[in-house]
Amino acid sequence: MIHPIWNFKRALILASVCCIGLPQADAQDTMVDGRPKTAAELGIMKGTPPSRTVDISAWDKGPDNRWAFQHISEFLHVANISRGSGPAVPLETAFDDLSGLEFKGHDNETLTVAEMLVRTYTDGFIVLQDGDVIFEKYFNGMTPGTRHLLMSVSKSVTGTMAGILVNDGRLDPTAAITDYIPEMTGAPGFGGTTVRQVLDMTTSIVFSEDYADPDAEVVAHEATTAWRGETAPLAKEGVYAFATTIEKDPSRPHGQQFHYASINTDVLGWLIERASGQRFAEFFSDTIWSKLGADHDGQITVDYKGAAAANGGFVLTLRDLARFAQMVLDDGFYNDQQIVSSGWIDDIRFNGNNSAWKPTSYAETWPNGFYRNQWYVTKDDHGSFFAVGVNGQHIWINPTTRTVIVKFSSLPVSADKDNIVLGWLAMDAISRSFSD
Repeated sequence: MIHPIWNFKRALILASVCCIGLPQADAQDTMVDGRPKTAAELGIMKGTPPSRTVDISAWDKGPDNRWAFQHISEFLHVANISRGSGPAVPLETAFDDLSGLEFKGHDNETLTVAEMLVRTYTDGFIVLQDGDVIFEKYFNGMTPGTRHLLMSVSKSVTGTMAGILVNDGRLDPTAAITDYIPEMTGAPGFGGTTVRQVLDMTTSIVFSEDYADPDAEVVAHEATTAWRGETAPLAKEGVYAFATTIEKDPSRPHGQQFHYASINTDVLGWLIERASGQRFAEFFSDTIWSKLGADHDGQITVDYKGAAAANGGFVLTLRDLARFAQMVLDDGFYNDQQIVSSGWIDDIRFNGNNSAWKPTSYAETWPNGFYRNQWYVTKDDHGSFFAVGVNGQHIWINPTTRTVIVKFSSLPVSADKDNIVLGWLAMDAISRSFSD
């Protein structure tokens, strides 16, 4: 059966979804038997010493990312996120082979879930329905115990944890960020912004995520997060110092329009540290990860001054991220306790600013949608909302059918728009299938 899905317009698929991708990957010699070669088959980091190593300047592009996304702590600095000492919460299973489920892809092409998983360079894929594991697949050497980089799905995790501080009164969304970060006083871009504007990315800053442009702010941003090695320009400056240099866009006031810019999330990470009085990884462990009943410790990459890459640096296992997403679906309640305020989850789902969304190309797909607290909210007929990261990382939540889907991938091109959206189409179809 072919399940109903959105009528996506390919022309809409957004270059600004996470960042602009380069045509980095050459498919030659990266495929075998109609599927992407694994990192092992590509010979990446094989041998003693390895004959093919990872390039620190392009580790997040194909084919190096086939290995790198599952081995972040081996070449970047990371902070540990303790799972605590409590027992792991068991995930009950009610397995159903969804491999043959058909859906409509681009140009009305009929595909199966299995075909989508191969085409989109999937490393791990899990579907929870009403809290039970329905479907779970691993590829490219990944296992249930393997941590994987979340890329910009990290933003939604960061936005969720900010709600703990808002709920207990330590972080005021209406306050100026300079109330918490006086170093931002007089900063050209962020100096006049509020916490809410940072949360919803309505800061009017000059920030391009075009990786094809060597002068784009995102290129310097990545260097300051220590993602390009110690010799990269600005690497030793640190991401917080970099944030104070961002310029204001004179064409519009703060708060008027959604403009995706990853540096917002790192400023949010700084706000979390100042409001909590704790380092980012420690606060996340104390408030969420140690309460979730996770199987494994998590990790987050840090810059050379120890600041977390809140915008994209979380490294977690598939099942543990599914537990986190289930907690969000269940209004912040999981493992027999309220971890995040239900009011904050409601704020994500219902209180976004559609007028800030309207001027963007996103509105062509989800005219009633918005971006709230670092989550994308579709306002479709199922109330679906999601997190997305470059190279094909996803959380998809359908509250109507009580479905959670998490996808880890290693797409060779950062913002492979067709394949990122193909993942959305499949996940929407899967989640809707449980209403039949």
